[in-house]
Amino acid sequence: MMKANSKDLKKHKMKKSLTIFALACILIGMMATSCTHDEKKSSKVSADSISFTSLKMGDTTSFTKSDGEICKELVDVSATYPAFFKDKTTTQKLQKLYITAILNGNDSLRIADAIKEFTLNLSQQNALGNNGSDVDGENEENYENEIDKFVITVNITVAYHQNNVVTFCKEETIRKNDVAAKNHKYYNFDLETMKLIDLSMFRDDAINDICSLLKNKLMEQNQVNTGDELNDLGYFNIDNLSVTTNFSFEEDGITWSYLPQELAADANLEPKISLSYRNLMQFASEKSVLKRF
Repeated sequence: MMKANSKDLKKHKMKKSLTIFALACILIGMMATSCTHDEKKSSKVSADSISFTSLKMGDTTSFTKSDGEICKELVDVSATYPAFFKDKTTTQKLQKLYITAILNGNDSLRIADAIKEFTLNLSQQNALGNNGSDVDGENEENYENEIDKFVITVNITVAYHQNNVVTFCKEETIRKNDVAAKNHKYYNFDLETMKLIDLSMFRDDAINDICSLLKNKLMEQNQVNTGDELNDLGYFNIDNLSVTTNFSFEEDGITWSYLPQELAADANLEPKISLSYRNLMQFASEKSVLKRF
């Protein structure tokens, strides 16, 4: 009797082991199928996405100040750009758009040559004579004499890449001795039309309404209720705040960036105002890129 029970117990254990083994095989098979689907999906995404690469260039020059001393001028450019998108023809179109929109270059150039030309143009500019300030000759001469080192640094990076939209950010820092000024400019490309995204994504009659939203959002971000209170915080020209093309796409909405001293007295402040896609969708034009979000 004991022997029979022992045999039954062994059979039961073996049957249980076989069942567990079979379930394990089924599970492994399901996981393998799932992985295969994921790999196919990843391949599809990869085939439709952009391959980016970066290129760094620099240049050094100098100029003679009015007091006879030499001032060094250094330029450092780091540019991330699209290396491949879909096929050779589409890649060339996207690179041409990059060259004309961001580098202000001739689209007949190869992109590496365009970045080189952009770097040399920055270096060759008379930065002291094009600083945008209205000074008389005497003050400009004194201003020149105060500077021993002039450095321009430009970093072009990818800020957003989803929904067939890619946003590039061009950060420019100008340093005169130990005093630096920085600004950010944004460029948004529609990968479906191969065009720069501008305010035509909104209806023409909606710009004033968007402007009002931006003003209200700026007050909300600064926890104030009136334009006068914004003035007390150092903002000015609020009544003339406009909907500019210096905006960037983000995960939840669009952020407008204003240059230093465009809205605020602080030379180091770049006010940023964000509006959600939900709030902006009502203003979308017929074929607006916003309808993808």
